[in-house]
Amino acid sequence: MARQVIQRSTWNGTPLEEATWWTFKKGQRRAVCRMFTHQFGHELRLEVSRELVSSQVCRNDEEILSCQEGWRVGLEVEGWAK
Repeated sequence: MARQVIQRSTWNGTPLEEATWWTFKKGQRRAVCRMFTHQFGHELRLEVSRELVSSQVCRNDEEILSCQEGWRVGLEVEGWAK
């Protein structure tokens, strides 16, 4: 069965931010999961205090949901909160 890809803007060679999945706080720091367009689907980026700490290119809905959920759970285990 073919997997569906979340629709994105036409790829023009420049990543465009399409969504912010969530933001967490721990003390004065913030962790943000953002989704950008990518040549092969979507790119999720995890930023902590505006510094990129992880990035994942996802080709379908399942990969997007799984990746952001894994990052979210990992942050919650480390004491981050919404």
